[in-house]
Order: sequence, then C-alpha cells, then structure tokens
Amino acid sequence: MESAPEPDVPEPSTHQEYLAERLQPESDLEERLVRQLTLCSVKLGHIEALLARAGTQLQGVLQDVHDTPLP
Repeated sequence: MESAPEPDVPEPSTHQEYLAERLQPESDLEERLVRQLTLCSVKLGHIEALLARAGTQLQGVLQDVHDTPLP
C-alpha cells in the first residue's frame, strides 16, 4: 500500500492557519491544542482518502469476480 499523501488533502500549515483564525487561541496551551487538532485533522483526511481508494479498488475486484464466468 502506498503511503504518499493524497493530493486533495490540505497541507498542515494551511489547516493550522484556518483553525487558528477560526478558534483564535489566546494562550500557549490553546495554540498547542490547535496544532494537535490540525495534525489529527490532516491525518484523518489522509485516512479517508486511503479508505476511498481502497473502496474503489474493492469495487473493481468485486466487479471482476462477478464478471468472471464459472468453469
């Protein structure tokens, strides 16, 4: 299985800027939480992309099996 990031998953810095703007952290602790939220969000996006690709591959395999005549 490939481990390269998917092209439609946003970069952590863009995500972090968005969350920082939206949440407006006021302390070091809140800024750390924003960084952790960013990391989790990016990882989740990557996992979702991998699951979508795996689902597509599974559908292809199931279609191949369905289309293969029995001996």
